[in-house]
Amino acid sequence: MAEEKFIAKTDEEDLTEKAQYLLKYSVLGLILLAMLCAGVMYFLHSGKSTMTVYDAKIESQLVGVKSKAAGKVTEILVEDGAHVEAGQVIAKVAVNVTEEDIKQLEQTVALSERNLEQLKQGQTVTVPNYEAAASSYNPAAQQNLASAAARMQRMNELFEMGAISAVKRDEAAAEYAAAQAAASQSSAPAVSYRTMTQPTDPKIIEQAELQLKQAQAALNNARKDSQATEIVAPVAGTLYYTDVKADSEVKPGQTIVRIGDAGNLWLEARLTADQLEKVRLGQYASYEVEGHDLSGTVQEIQDNNADGQESAQNTEPQVEKEGADGKQIVKISVPVNLSFDLRPGMKASVRFALDS
Repeated sequence: MAEEKFIAKTDEEDLTEKAQYLLKYSVLGLILLAMLCAGVMYFLHSGKSTMTVYDAKIESQLVGVKSKAAGKVTEILVEDGAHVEAGQVIAKVAVNVTEEDIKQLEQTVALSERNLEQLKQGQTVTVPNYEAAASSYNPAAQQNLASAAARMQRMNELFEMGAISAVKRDEAAAEYAAAQAAASQSSAPAVSYRTMTQPTDPKIIEQAELQLKQAQAALNNARKDSQATEIVAPVAGTLYYTDVKADSEVKPGQTIVRIGDAGNLWLEARLTADQLEKVRLGQYASYEVEGHDLSGTVQEIQDNNADGQESAQNTEPQVEKEGADGKQIVKISVPVNLSFDLRPGMKASVRFALDS
């Protein structure tokens, strides 16, 4: 019995020693494997060198946001440098268009419509019908009288619309009086009266149509301006104000703010001439932005030749020219669908992988 216990104990000790042996050499094997992997990685990386550039930052396409109407900025809702979403209200404007302005424009449109309709129907005038001997009747004088009467009636209508001065109206009245006197002298007036309709000159109708279109356009613009009380962000991104502040007067089309479009970002690195010689289009680059490791490829190179012309590599127009420090611009792509926000102005350091 004692002998069996001794044998069992011996077997347990053998198993423990074997387990310790296996554990010892397994750990050693893992260490050797890790060292081997590190050596392989070092070998792979040692085959390529890198170039680090610290003068780099995130840039974006700037989108100008303009005022749609003249007025005064009453409220600014977003701080300079803040992030905005597309459709977010940035500021509010009290426009200069009033309800009275719109009513006056509506009246002008109605008057222009009525005037055009009358012109299309022709000019109806009442003129004396002198019965005289054939020898004393002058058809030319009668026609001149009819034309003068039509002109006088037209001038009176334009004067009522405010389109001509009183001088023009009086001139037409004087011409009519002269024509009437000439017609009276050339015929023996056994007077009766007749009405006649004369077609309006097509050029006058064309002018009236143009006046109506202009009046309608002015009314439509005024109505739109009256509703342009909010400045809204067209895209998401970082907001940069111009010199516009609360209580500032603004004009139609005036740029109120600029937004760094979050959907159109890139990394912009500034390289010396020596560094630029080591960079090519499509080259891989890794970079760090505020603790985040990212990567991309060279999308654009600004390389000004000695004669001031851009190099053949860069086929797109440049937004920014060579800096005063002599450095050139290299644009690097930015990954999409990031889990954090990249904003224009963020600093970065860039590592270019160089060919061995």
